[in-house]
Amino acid sequence: MLVALELIAFSLNMFFEPHSIAAGGATGIAILLQAGWKIPTFISVLVINIVMLVLAYLHLDRQTTVKLALGSFMLPLLLYITPVYNLIPNNRVVSIVVGSVIFGIGLAILYTLNMSSGGTTVPPMIIHKSFGVDKYISLFVIDAIVCLGNIALTDIISFLLAVMSVGISSLAIKGFGIFHQKHITQ
Repeated sequence: MLVALELIAFSLNMFFEPHSIAAGGATGIAILLQAGWKIPTFISVLVINIVMLVLAYLHLDRQTTVKLALGSFMLPLLLYITPVYNLIPNNRVVSIVVGSVIFGIGLAILYTLNMSSGGTTVPPMIIHKSFGVDKYISLFVIDAIVCLGNIALTDIISFLLAVMSVGISSLAIKGFGIFHQKHITQ
């Protein structure tokens, strides 16, 4: 789990934050807050995750809340200790492609372990439990709203890169799942 969370922190601090690209989720919200108001991403992620943990505690079962808690506190810590450095300074597109693949692999590992980094994965769980709406639909809507934040705080190119990132991360998750199923579980 720590490897997966560090992959996520590494991708955010080396590829997304230096270019102010918010590609969904609590980390995307944190990048928007950092771009607009210079609030450190680890602090924003921690605050968002704490709020989401309270909601999980109130609306979801204890086992789910406990699983969310570990990732919810470890990711901000890893964001704090992983330096922010622009590994690919002259090409935002390449940076976001590389970062998206790494981010997607980190998420895929978490999903394989039935774990989460917390954040905006909580509202879709609550909505699904309360109203039966598919979790992926709710998460898509949340990510879309966060991606739109790029237009308000940066520019249309950042929005397009964020949307591209969500797609690439999704493909990386799917690819890792196929690889895991073929090579690891057999």
